[in-house]
Amino acid sequence: MKASRASETSFRNASSLSTNAVLWTPDRLPEPQPNGVAAVSVSLRVNKSLEPVWSVVKGRDESDEQDRKPIYAADRAVLGLSRLDIVSDAHFTWGRHTILTRLSADSEPDLGVVLAALGRGMRQSDISSHQSIVDCQSVADTIKAESQNTGVNLVALSPKIDVQRQSMSTGVLSLHEENVPLRNKGMGSKRLIGAAMQMKLHGGKNISLIDEIELGLEPHRIRGLVHKLKKSRQQIFATTHSSVVVRELSVANDELYVCKRDPAGIVNLESLAMVPDIQGQVRFNAEAFLGSKIVACEGRTEIGCLRAYDTYRFDENSPPVWSLSTSYFDCRGPGEIKSVCPQLIQLGYHVAALCDNDAPNQLSDEDVANLRGAGIHVCQWDNGNSSERQLFNDLPWQYIPILLTTIAEAHDTLELATVIDCIVRDPRIAGEDLGPNPVAWRETQLLRTVMGDMAHSGKWIKRIDYAEKAFCFAFAVLPDTCITKVRLAELWTWIQENE
Repeated sequence: MKASRASETSFRNASSLSTNAVLWTPDRLPEPQPNGVAAVSVSLRVNKSLEPVWSVVKGRDESDEQDRKPIYAADRAVLGLSRLDIVSDAHFTWGRHTILTRLSADSEPDLGVVLAALGRGMRQSDISSHQSIVDCQSVADTIKAESQNTGVNLVALSPKIDVQRQSMSTGVLSLHEENVPLRNKGMGSKRLIGAAMQMKLHGGKNISLIDEIELGLEPHRIRGLVHKLKKSRQQIFATTHSSVVVRELSVANDELYVCKRDPAGIVNLESLAMVPDIQGQVRFNAEAFLGSKIVACEGRTEIGCLRAYDTYRFDENSPPVWSLSTSYFDCRGPGEIKSVCPQLIQLGYHVAALCDNDAPNQLSDEDVANLRGAGIHVCQWDNGNSSERQLFNDLPWQYIPILLTTIAEAHDTLELATVIDCIVRDPRIAGEDLGPNPVAWRETQLLRTVMGDMAHSGKWIKRIDYAEKAFCFAFAVLPDTCITKVRLAELWTWIQENE
């Protein structure tokens, strides 16, 4: 399976196969254990002449002294292993080692005889009734029915001569939908048909390798394919970069793994099942698990803030955060940060947290100290401040009226007059008679605090796009020495240093 320095989420259906890259038995034991899961570890080595050498080994093949037993192509075929990827056109032909040929292995006459007979009858416009092709048609009928189960409706599927082939050799006979070769179908349809074909090998008891299962498929077709694969009797090894796939899989059933390659080149897999009660977070924050670095945000305001800051820094010729394998995680409250961040660390992610500092009963100083002690970078505002209050504290006074206008204009239902009315009616400043024009208001720390509190309690920017627009305006005029920019700059330094 493919692995990369960024995380790659993988899933499997059932569990039994070990490979040289990763030993799938949880304790990595080199010998079978009583009542244990049956497994075979297969090693692939490429020698100096670039010739592949396949062997069965005990555990990992990590040294030249490793005891190896050669395993040949005929032996490997017994495993029923096939790779389904974007380069799968050959599987729609009766060619060497293709799925169609393997499905036709027990059919008579031999494929070479079929091709010779077809060569003699090439002038016939319709070969569907040719005796030599009857068995191939039965395979085509099976593939048509299975493809329909995976979401691809084929009008009529039959084996025909691919006239664009240059010779009457293996591979010239291919599946057609009416008069169009299946290799001309779209990528997504070919993947689904290929999966349907794979499910018929060895009575469905086989192994499928699927790299980036979501390629070419719409979300609804992805869900259908994942469901179909999970219901099959196959063993599935697949990689994905799709949140749709992640959401469809079960942590409890051991279907999700985080795949990483360390600096030494060793590939490691960590099952999400090792973390209790994480299924809900997987469904809600599926995208976050596809990065290698995660910023756990207290809520949507903080995510909007980071999106705006990323745009601001990108304009200043810094690399954008999404190019640094970083994703945002919505913790939906300060209380979840102290539990979510250690879970993500346990799975091997680099983790930072961005949070308010106004709810010590949910996230105390001791909690923050524990997070930092666990290696988590914590970006937190001044004591007592929410993100909104920190923003109104840091923004130069002359820009406050523009910020209020920006917030109101970005909001779906909030009017500027309502914003002003909420502020001037606050009991803490009701006696100051501020008036309806924010430009005329006199700067005081109390007024800044009131505006920040009103924005927080009134949920003026408690949506990602609301917060992003407010902070996009603010970052252009905030001083570089203010708390907001200093703390976020420290967070960006952490992101860039944790490659």
